[in-house]
Amino acid sequence: MSQTVLLRHQTTELVLSCNGGGIVSLHRDGQPLMCAPSRHPHLACFPMVPFCSRIDQGRFNIAGHSIQLAPNFLPEPHTIHGFGWQAKWQTQSTSDTECTLYFQHDEVASAATRWPWIFSAEQRFVLVEQGLVISLTLKNLSDRVMPAGMGLHPHFPLPAMAADGDDPTQINLLGRSRILMGEDFLPSAIDLYDGRLGNLLADKPWQTRGLDDVFGYGSGLAQIRWLGRPWSLSIEPDPALPHWIVYAPRGEGFICIEPISHFPNAINANPTLPQAHGGLAQLAPDEVWSTRSMFRITPFMD
Repeated sequence: MSQTVLLRHQTTELVLSCNGGGIVSLHRDGQPLMCAPSRHPHLACFPMVPFCSRIDQGRFNIAGHSIQLAPNFLPEPHTIHGFGWQAKWQTQSTSDTECTLYFQHDEVASAATRWPWIFSAEQRFVLVEQGLVISLTLKNLSDRVMPAGMGLHPHFPLPAMAADGDDPTQINLLGRSRILMGEDFLPSAIDLYDGRLGNLLADKPWQTRGLDDVFGYGSGLAQIRWLGRPWSLSIEPDPALPHWIVYAPRGEGFICIEPISHFPNAINANPTLPQAHGGLAQLAPDEVWSTRSMFRITPFMD
């Protein structure tokens, strides 16, 4: 079986990988709209299931039991991004413009990750005239309630500034709070903007520092524009993914704008935090949770 799948809709091309269940590349008219970094896992976008971002040292307590997850990204001390991005996914169906990928975190996988729940995940990718739709589904196959989160981890081109100092990238991301991160890349405090929406990237912070920031309670839209390029891209996440992680290491040429369902390390910071306020969902046995997000491609002229 091929490890990659190519989808086309007119001049839009999407390449998927069964290794990690992610996107290798997304182009329209030859313009890269997502780009894979040189570092592992070499995917332009991957799913985060059954949790997003980091769990402090991979440890947490639930229902009186202490859980110690296996490290999954050494030398990173925290367990990160769930397990889907390192799993082998299977192709369930495919056509010229659609593909469904599936993986099951079974008993063998549970023994390896030490996540003591069995679950399955499914992704459906659909190319349409307006862009790309990704549906992500999680099902609890265990006989007890499973804490759960999900998100998407896309990488977008971040071209270097021009010689005259102009920055070719414009990003509009509206949110109501900034979650301050410590040196251990875990939340240290929340800076609320009195509930008012603001463009949290208006000052282009990637110009002066590396980013690994978390923003809460977004408007449901982020837009990236590249000056001199014909296409812009808007991220329209499912309402169940209202928060954002923005990651842009200095000099790497990419920026990640990640829609997520819960705050990093929420399972430790506030285990009883409701899902509506940044906590994890609580999936009952056999419960299914699905989200649908859109990456909308639109013309952009300087």
